[in-house]
Amino acid sequence: MQNYKMTIAYDGRKYKGFNKSKGNIEKSIQGKLELILNKLYGEEIEVTGAVSTDAGVHAKGQVVSFTASHNKLNENEIRDYFEKYLTDDIIVLSIEPVDARFHSRYQMKSATYEYRLWKKDAPNRPLFERQFVNLMVQLLNVDKMKKAAESLVGEHDFIAFTTNKKTRKSIKKMISIDVKETDYEIIITMTANGFLLNMEKKIVGTLVQIGLGQIPVISIENAFELREPDSAGHISSASGLCLLSIQY
Repeated sequence: MQNYKMTIAYDGRKYKGFNKSKGNIEKSIQGKLELILNKLYGEEIEVTGAVSTDAGVHAKGQVVSFTASHNKLNENEIRDYFEKYLTDDIIVLSIEPVDARFHSRYQMKSATYEYRLWKKDAPNRPLFERQFVNLMVQLLNVDKMKKAAESLVGEHDFIAFTTNKKTRKSIKKMISIDVKETDYEIIITMTANGFLLNMEKKIVGTLVQIGLGQIPVISIENAFELREPDSAGHISSASGLCLLSIQY
């Protein structure tokens, strides 16, 4: 038996998320990877992702782990096999044998996501980036967004920022969140020890509504206190969200 750690990147537009579901194996990243491994090793092999990205979300540094029945193939042979059969929107960045105790999800310390907002007053419309940004049609007050984002840092109950109201593990630690403005974009980068279902997109949606002046800067603090879904902002589209990296 040999355990492997693999780092992958993908364009999430055509997929219903990382996790496979019944009848949608080909529409998931996990399903695509497992089909290739099953063919390579001649048996069913389960792939576990560090995080379960939602439908339409991209990744530049997703980490997965899987256990093969033998170690007769080296890392280059496994990677070459993936390259031969993977579609153009998924690539293997690296693969390495690891200790049997390594688990991509359980040993993860934090994950970093990035959300890209293309400014209304940017010098031009996005071209090559257009599939990976959220195109704004109104101007945003970035100073208000930065001020509101400060309230997210630290350990909080994020139940108001998820669509999964049945979760019993809604307390997460936001390690850092940065709102950066360029001539073209507003880029929101957040690192936390875990993210709830749609949490990243709801945080961005709340910050956007604050930037538009639709809700006050104090809305995030109110959401933590009220713990109700309506107390936070809307859910931003998946197109602008990308998983950057996993930390161990």
